[in-house]
Amino acid sequence: MKIINILSLILALSACDKSPPADVFQGYVEGYQLNLAPQSTGIVERLLVLEGDQVAAGAPLFTVDTARAQAKLDAATAAAAASAARLDDMQKGGRDEDVQVALGALKQAEANLSLAQLTYERSKALAATGAISMAQLDRDEAALDALRAGVAEAQSRLNLVRLPARADLIDAAKRELDERNAAVAFAKAELEARTVLAPAAGRIEAVYRREGEATGPTQPVLALLPPNQKRVRFFVPQARLPQISHGDQVGLTCDNCDSDLSGEIVFISNQAEFTPPVIFTEKERTKLVYMVEVLPRQPDKFLIGQPVSVVFQ
Repeated sequence: MKIINILSLILALSACDKSPPADVFQGYVEGYQLNLAPQSTGIVERLLVLEGDQVAAGAPLFTVDTARAQAKLDAATAAAAASAARLDDMQKGGRDEDVQVALGALKQAEANLSLAQLTYERSKALAATGAISMAQLDRDEAALDALRAGVAEAQSRLNLVRLPARADLIDAAKRELDERNAAVAFAKAELEARTVLAPAAGRIEAVYRREGEATGPTQPVLALLPPNQKRVRFFVPQARLPQISHGDQVGLTCDNCDSDLSGEIVFISNQAEFTPPVIFTEKERTKLVYMVEVLPRQPDKFLIGQPVSVVFQ
């Protein structure tokens, strides 16, 4: 009778032992979300998504005050346009007004020269007859020479006005224009960065800041979870660890889930999750567990925090 009672107790204990087999481990779904923030500080102007929204890659998520960035772009664009106009003016030469003034001065000098030439010729004829003195002839000849020099100077001035600026000044103007264009590109990029786009398709998991709140590079506005950032996390005893390798294929099961779910081991921790103060015995070593993560082949089938069983094939 006593033996029968002992056997019944053993059977009862065996029936109560519902622990999973050695090749099945219990885990849960975890996600590595992307905390998105603007590149520079500002006020959230528009929040374009809500928690739970599914967004495509490249979709706008929120904007940070664009007024200052737009003003910088406008100023940079105006400065570049002014530099381009100066360079164009240097390369074309003098203005039409300056050319006309120099041309008028040349014509006046040529007219004065013609008159002085006639005066000299007449004085030369009169001096030959003794009607005027040789001193008067010399003065008329000197005036003629001076006017010849004046015509040459007026011609040189006209040529100079028509010429473009010196090569070194044109090179400096080109470098200034390049600098202005670079400032325009920078201001444009800064303005575009004020609208934050989704780096990948995924689900909006959390919104940390609303419209009107201040934000910055270290102050995320929202969290995005791409499907490929979901992991099934479970823990294995240290004695089983040598039998598990990176890249192993495993099955995944959960309540009311499809029957063909699977994944691949992508991470095995090299640090124990629980370590007794002193390890001397085999009994204490069994308390050591190591975290393992599986990348599901169909991540959209799982939810964060969902219990999942990991089955080794």
